Amino acid sequence: MLASLVKEHQIRQQERREVQELRRKRAVESVGKLTKALTENLNSSVSVAYSNQKRIDAEAKQLQTNAATFAKQTSQWLKLMEEFSYSLKEIGDVESWSKTIEADMQTVSSALEYVYKDGFPKK
Repeated sequence: MLASLVKEHQIRQQERREVQELRRKRAVESVGKLTKALTENLNSSVSVAYSNQKRIDAEAKQLQTNAATFAKQTSQWLKLMEEFSYSLKEIGDVESWSKTIEADMQTVSSALEYVYKDGFPKK
């Protein structure tokens, strides 16, 4: 009787160990699946962040190129405007010079008309 109780107890312990081992295997498997899922999710997030960073870097380079082009064009426009302003100033100077010449020519013309009308002084 005592031997059968011991044997029964040993069988139940063996069954419990097998159930416990099965539960341990399932737990290890579940932890592995969870770890894999978390790693994939994390890698996916990192991949998206890396992709976004690459796109931002490319756009920043394009923006820098566009800014340099714009600065060059602005410089060219400023140079053209300075040249135009200088040309306008020269035109103003030519206009002033031509008015002075016109006034001088009118004075000479008036003097010649006076001499022609009144004739040369007779001696």
